[in-house]
Amino acid sequence: MVATYCPAAERRAVTSSPLAMNAGLSKRSAGAFRLPRRSVLRGKDAFSGLFKNGTRIAGTFTDLRFVVTEGPAPDIRVAFIAGRRLGNAVRRNRGKRLLREAYRLQQHFLDPVKQSSATVLHIGFILKNSRATYPQLHEETGRLVQKLAKMLTDNPEES
Repeated sequence: MVATYCPAAERRAVTSSPLAMNAGLSKRSAGAFRLPRRSVLRGKDAFSGLFKNGTRIAGTFTDLRFVVTEGPAPDIRVAFIAGRRLGNAVRRNRGKRLLREAYRLQQHFLDPVKQSSATVLHIGFILKNSRATYPQLHEETGRLVQKLAKMLTDNPEES
């Protein structure tokens, strides 16, 4: 069997990261946009506080809920939520995956919030439409995150 040259396989090997494919960035610079496990919101108390005391910013395809709490160090924790009414597990998981990717690429808008205060910010993105496309979710997530950053930098006591 003779090995043949395949330029498509070579391109896939060079640009395996979705960020590198979309923005023309190398894998090294793509590391700046990571979403580490420690920044994912977990725990029953955190979720109940988010829904009980949180402020809602509405969007067409997603809602953003956030709550600002006191903590030892500034931190941002994020949750991606899709209710059962959106469809089967495949649709819900795909929607959450798209939301996670859209937030991951736009989390840098919250850097001023993280640096300006010693509070913990809990954010929940709630998917409202499982048929939303990635460009729609990307645009809306960016708009919601920028709106949140503006609210928190203009009025840091908001919760």
